[in-house]
This record gives sequence, C-alpha cells and structure tokens, in this order.
Amino acid sequence: MKVKTYVCEDVKEGMELIKAEYGADTMILDIRNTGHPSRKSCEISIAVEGDDELGATDSGGNSRKRSEAVWSYALRLVHERMTAIESDLMKERTREYPLPLRILLDRLIKNGFERHLATSIISEVYSDIGGTAEDSTKANLFVKKAIERQVRVRDIVGGDGPMVLLGPSGAGKTQTAKKLAKKFSAQGKAVSILAYDAFQRRSHDDLMSFAEKNSIPFSFTTNEEDIGFIIEKDRTRKIIDLTGDDAVQKRMLDKLRNVEKIIVLPAGARDEKIQGYCDDRKQDQMTGIAFTKLDEEETLGHLGHNLIYSGRPLCVLTTGIHIEDILLPDYELLYKIFLEGNTWKNEGRRTLQ
Repeated sequence: MKVKTYVCEDVKEGMELIKAEYGADTMILDIRNTGHPSRKSCEISIAVEGDDELGATDSGGNSRKRSEAVWSYALRLVHERMTAIESDLMKERTREYPLPLRILLDRLIKNGFERHLATSIISEVYSDIGGTAEDSTKANLFVKKAIERQVRVRDIVGGDGPMVLLGPSGAGKTQTAKKLAKKFSAQGKAVSILAYDAFQRRSHDDLMSFAEKNSIPFSFTTNEEDIGFIIEKDRTRKIIDLTGDDAVQKRMLDKLRNVEKIIVLPAGARDEKIQGYCDDRKQDQMTGIAFTKLDEEETLGHLGHNLIYSGRPLCVLTTGIHIEDILLPDYELLYKIFLEGNTWKNEGRRTLQ
C-alpha cells in the first residue's frame, strides 16, 4: 500500500480522474488547497496498492496490517489538517486585536498557558476596552484583572486552625510542611507538625530533626484514631503531613471535614493528573492547591489554566530545596509567573521581586 498524490485544477476534476482510474471505492487520504491560484491548486492524496510507503511493510502480505497503516496515516493527516485550520482561525480571530494584546497572548501561550483559554482571556479584554488596548499599560492592567476574575488565591496566613496536606507520594508534602511551619513561626504564630504514616516512618527522622533544630513541636502517629486527639490537645496551628496512600487520604477526609485542606502537587504534574486529583475531592470546598518544585520546570503558564479548570484557590508555591523557598502567592506574583516565565529555573534560591 502506498500514497499517490494528484495535482489538478479543482476537486471536481481530481475526483473524476481518480474515480475513472481507481474506482469509486478509492480511499481518499487528504484534499489540500495549495494556495497557488496561478497554477493547479488542488492536491488529492489516495491510498493505492503497491510497495508500502506508510511504514507497515509485511512480507506475508497481511492485509490487516496494510489497512491499519493506511488508517493511521489518514488519521495523522486529519490531525495535521485540523491543527493547521485551528491555527489559521486563531490568527484570523486575533488579527484585529491591538498589538499589545497580541503580544500578551503570544507570551501566555509560549509560557504554557492553554491556547484556547489564553485566547478567551485576551478576547474578553478586547471586548471590554477595544482600541484602548493600544496603550500597553492599560492592556496589561486589564489582562491582569481578567486573570484575577478567573484564578482564586487563598490567604492561609490569617487562619489559626489545623491544615492537612494531601497529595501523591513524592509531591513534596513533607518539605512543604517544614517550609510552612518555618514561615508561620517566623511570623510569631504558634505552630506544630503532625505526621501520619501507618506503614513506614520515612518522614519521621527528617521532621524530627527539623523540629528540634527550629524548636517547633512535632508529633508522629501510625494510628488514624490518634489524629483527632492530637489536634485537640493544644491550640497550636497544626500542619498535618499525611502519607501519600490515596485510600488513607480519602478516609481521613471523611474524618477531618472541618479542617483546611491543601492538595500538594509538583508543578511538573500533567494536566490530567492535576485535574483528576482535584476532581476527586471536589465535594470539599475547604480544599486549596500548593504547587511545589517550580524551579524544576521550564515554563509555568500551565499552572494558570489548571487553577481555572479546577476551580481551586492557590495557597502556596515552593521554588527550591531550601527552607526559605516558599511563597504565599498574590495576583502580582501570578501575573509575572504566567507571562514572564520561570524566574527560579536553574538560578538556585531566588525570590521573584
């Protein structure tokens, strides 16, 4: 099986030629306008019998393999065509936007913000202020306000109740617990750490060493029933570091209904992983998000569309391995992250100013 391409004046001429030579059942793989009105402007690609040019040779002449190769090739062509059409439509849609808005749109997309959502945000701004966006200062201001309307930020400093850190193993829950405890302690808040793991004590020694060094109370338990008692025994702000076991976390969510919850996820997690984890806990509106390991990613715009789609507020960002590498976000910081890229990548410990 191979691909043969006909170049003709128009689709009608090409289809008649192909039908006459190969019959009405010929598989059409692609029809393309070459964009050259001064010469033959239509290309039609078909699948015909012959030496395989689709990468699915089969010395036994297996027709199923040849057929699957043709279908795979056809689907790839359709995908490429749809991508090209979408790109052309996007260009046409944004052609009339003032230059500052086009620049901001390009920066959002290049930094990893989903194209459709980025275009929607810029389109909203253009609808609101029109030609006023020719002023880059005003364009930036209104794009920032549009992002603020869609991304929520939660201030966790003002609270005094316990908070539980959820998330998969390796996400950075224990490091986040230490960084939050150090941050709260530096602000004069009475804080303590409670770690729970019924199966192994992997975080125990690390947290114990940290607690002793920084004079922060620390408790560890392997019994779920102890958690409520430990929370109630004093008035310090408890940071609860749960094991990454998903079944255990779900059980604890039922027991800690009135406790503030933070889903800790690495900034490099795939979109579907982030959405799946957030959707699984959608019933609890006390849940926010912490993104960790920002310094390991090339771009950070994807955090924006994940926050919007999840509907969860952002509570915490961590930017490196040091205890001081933690940020309590605000909208100025988020705007810089979404549009200016990753300040922390390969730069060691550095704070975005």
